[in-house]
Amino acid sequence: MSEKYLLKETAPFVQFSSVKITDDFNPDYDIEKVPKQTLEEYCQQLINRSFGITHSQIPEFICHHCQLVKDPVQWLNKFEKLLSLNDDLFNGVRNQHRHTKFMVSIETKRNKILDEQSKAVKAKPAKKYINAESEDRYFSFKETRENMELLGDNKEKIYFLTSEIYDYKTEDIIMKNQKLPEFDAECEKMIGKIQTLAKLRAEIEASRCTEIIAEKNSEKIILNGPLNIITNAFKQMMTSVKPNGKPYLQKRIKDIADFLADNFVDENGNTLPKDTLQTFLSPGRNDKDPNSDQMIKF
Repeated sequence: MSEKYLLKETAPFVQFSSVKITDDFNPDYDIEKVPKQTLEEYCQQLINRSFGITHSQIPEFICHHCQLVKDPVQWLNKFEKLLSLNDDLFNGVRNQHRHTKFMVSIETKRNKILDEQSKAVKAKPAKKYINAESEDRYFSFKETRENMELLGDNKEKIYFLTSEIYDYKTEDIIMKNQKLPEFDAECEKMIGKIQTLAKLRAEIEASRCTEIIAEKNSEKIILNGPLNIITNAFKQMMTSVKPNGKPYLQKRIKDIADFLADNFVDENGNTLPKDTLQTFLSPGRNDKDPNSDQMIKF
């Protein structure tokens, strides 16, 4: 057996499922625990056992080894890797079916373990933190708040709290902690707090945006003179100035007008009118150009 199925590559097992030989030792499933057992020895023994059992024994073999380690999911992941790294050993139709059976059984066992872990009963909080109880469940605002804080979005938080309020009001309450406020009242207060803080945050952000816009506007370049001087300069660059046969600036009149309006103000700090800018930039409105002594010449 060991000569026929020699290990090709090891998998990085953190836990060994090997055991000492006792009356409970299963020669079909178990791997003997020996002093200073190496990873290669352990992996080879696993391969040997994998080929030494029948197809019908595979699920039981996997369950057996999962019971021998502290973290069965981690062990399953490494065993799956070991079989994948040595899949060349599973040549032939029957061995290919064996490999498939192992993979399916590993996935089934892993999903079952993870499902059981997710359904594990959460530890009940101390009675001093329980606001009320019904026959079916308890209501702890402390726990509800902790669960709510795990949610990142305010709408999700409000939805969760509203759902808790609805559950509380529709349950048949059999016990209330008189030392704690009403559960639904606490949830409603938290909803109000979230909404108020969200509104204030929005107002703060809006105020910051206004300040940024105002600051941006204050940084615009001031034109100390007639508007048609700068528009004529841009118009020349769009029509007359052609260093390589193409206009120096290739852009629509509207885009240039938007650029000028966004970056310049008149000598009084007023925004430049875009309609006027477009008129001055138009090639057909030379009557709006400045006099030759004021014109910028390229």
